Amino acid sequence: AHAFSMYLVGLHGTKGTAFWSIIKARMSDFSVPTTDTTLSRIAQGNPLPPDIASGLTYAVRILTGAEPLSGTRNNVFLELVGSKARTGRVRLSGMWNDTANQGSYDDFLLTCKDDLGGVLVIVLENRKSLSLPEINPSWFVNFVICHDYSAEKKQNFPCYRWIDEGDFLTFTSNTTTLKDVKGNAILESQRQGQIDQRRNAYQWQKFEAVNLPSAIDDRAKDETSNPRLLPSDEQFGAVKSIDFTKDAITAVGNMVFPFVFISMDRLTHYEYAAEAIKVPEFPTYQISRWVRDEEFGRQMLNGVNPVVIQKCLSIPTNFPVTNEMVKGSLVRGFSLEDEIKAGRVYICDLKIMDGLPCKDVSYCAAPLCLLYVDNNNNLVPIAIQLKQIPGSDNPIFLPSDHWADWTLAKIYYQSAHNQFHQLSSHYLSCHAVMETYGVGTMRNLPDAHPVQKLLRPHFRYTMAINSRARRSLINDGGVIDQIFAIGGKGKNELLRRAGAAYNIHWTNIKKNLEKRGVCGKELPGYYYREDGMKLWLATEQFVNDIINEFYSTDCDVKEDLELQNWANDLHVNGFPSYIGSNNPDGHGFPDSIKDKAQLVELCTLIIFTGSAQHAAINFGQYDMYSYVPNAPTDMRIPLPTAKGKADLQTLLNALPDKNTSILSVAVPYLLSQFSRSEHFLGDYPRERFTEENAKDVIKRFKDVLAGIEGDILERNKTLDVPYVYLLPSRIPNSITI
Repeated sequence: AHAFSMYLVGLHGTKGTAFWSIIKARMSDFSVPTTDTTLSRIAQGNPLPPDIASGLTYAVRILTGAEPLSGTRNNVFLELVGSKARTGRVRLSGMWNDTANQGSYDDFLLTCKDDLGGVLVIVLENRKSLSLPEINPSWFVNFVICHDYSAEKKQNFPCYRWIDEGDFLTFTSNTTTLKDVKGNAILESQRQGQIDQRRNAYQWQKFEAVNLPSAIDDRAKDETSNPRLLPSDEQFGAVKSIDFTKDAITAVGNMVFPFVFISMDRLTHYEYAAEAIKVPEFPTYQISRWVRDEEFGRQMLNGVNPVVIQKCLSIPTNFPVTNEMVKGSLVRGFSLEDEIKAGRVYICDLKIMDGLPCKDVSYCAAPLCLLYVDNNNNLVPIAIQLKQIPGSDNPIFLPSDHWADWTLAKIYYQSAHNQFHQLSSHYLSCHAVMETYGVGTMRNLPDAHPVQKLLRPHFRYTMAINSRARRSLINDGGVIDQIFAIGGKGKNELLRRAGAAYNIHWTNIKKNLEKRGVCGKELPGYYYREDGMKLWLATEQFVNDIINEFYSTDCDVKEDLELQNWANDLHVNGFPSYIGSNNPDGHGFPDSIKDKAQLVELCTLIIFTGSAQHAAINFGQYDMYSYVPNAPTDMRIPLPTAKGKADLQTLLNALPDKNTSILSVAVPYLLSQFSRSEHFLGDYPRERFTEENAKDVIKRFKDVLAGIEGDILERNKTLDVPYVYLLPSRIPNSITI
């Protein structure tokens, strides 16, 4: 039986407490006696008084977070729980005491009548002050240092959690698996109590209708209720909230005024619009290059969706490109069949878009595009078909066609590619799955667990940004419905199709590159592949070293009940819509972890997905989409059924209207911004691991990343268009936007 007994408490309206406070654990159930304890305060910088710095005395330092609103004036309490005794609940501060201030630390001495027997658990509690209402009732604690003078032992207890008004937290010192604490009733109870509390706070919300993986339940109870608050630990911090709001205002505000005075009847007007939001990195190269075939090919390799292109092993029957059609583009003089055998022909097939419903007076292609590596090592398109079923009304467009026909075909391709990128490659395969991993981790792994400590930094703010997306971006009637040609019905159908086919190993870059046949040198200039593989291998080594610190054998992994519960919960509840889907491989997340190698692969996959993969898919959006003709979200004229009828006016008529253009530039701007509070790959300011060996592993990881950064910067000096999206210094640890 657990040492924690659970009971319901009332809901509160303060930050996060409505979610955290549903279930509490009564601390009186710890199975050790309470000893008499006296507390005294030590002023900052003062040494310990020599007459009491001995015997059954414990010096405690509590560090409050430095981010705005981390401190509190509420009543805060401390309890030390040892193997033999506990101090009982000791009040540290109240409204008028100078304690728990933002960015500060507080030192205390606790003198006990009896030996605690070694401190195992620290309890911090936050209770409402009765004097005046508290502006910020929650309290963010970085960590606690406890010095046991009787045993001459100093311990660091990492916390890095919010303690909401009316709540308390329990936390321990060492990184441990369940096996490490077996037989210790206090530590077993602390772990299980934490899991029980979180399973209530982090409940699953399922989306079987559209095949999305499950998310945290943030729904309102009914139409008249406010949305359910996320746990405080998942909400945006103050700096992130300010930056997000500022960027949103900048994105919309700077776009509205230029468009008021622009008629959008010339291509140059789209240039003015693209330059309306002033950013130092504005991609002027794109405006000058966008119509060139080399730029189209570059974007297939190193744009925001570099994961669609595949090696062409044979010409598809529904894409009847002949040698006669493309021989003018095959500059080496070989036949199309010979070029395919040589590995120089590639294909992008967006058949997933076929038959999607569109809004009134909006149109979307389901295109196929054949590409070729020319003798300058540039990837260029050599044939585009806009619909999946060949026929006389579905021409194959070629570079040799009239410039307007060929350009219009490329724009239609890019429009479909844009919509697929945002919903499948970006939202489903990065945002949605990372939230699923995060919820599963919080529900099953206590703070002391090594896998929890390893993965936790890579879930920071992901639930918060996704919750916002579900309310304003991908919701019915949201921004996506307004600006995409496929609208709401098409959006839901595309998500359903993509989700049914999705496998988590899609973001395992090694497996993904192999599956698409794009690993070889026959496809040069694929910098997403080159930089991504370096980052995958570095992350894999980092994960392997951490796992080896805490698991000696495969048997240790198999016998870790908490870890097995984590896998099973994700398999059954995290990805329920994929079980029995039309994907023969299933969703790919196992129902159990069989050995260390499998655990390393899964943790590497999760970290890579939330950091490098999302950076590659997300942070080039303003570069690619700020100039609307390059990849519009909507097309306003039907797909062409014959060649020779397009001209410049046709292109202008096809492009989105003014309102759609405003949003289709503003949204990528917002989604491409970094926050001042961003934590980048390899940067772990919250030191959850207290073990020196684990800290050394993190340092080695940072050193390897620094080397990768240097290599990329040197390489980029030789490029006309540098590839910067996988510079480690530009890769956030987690999905925060």
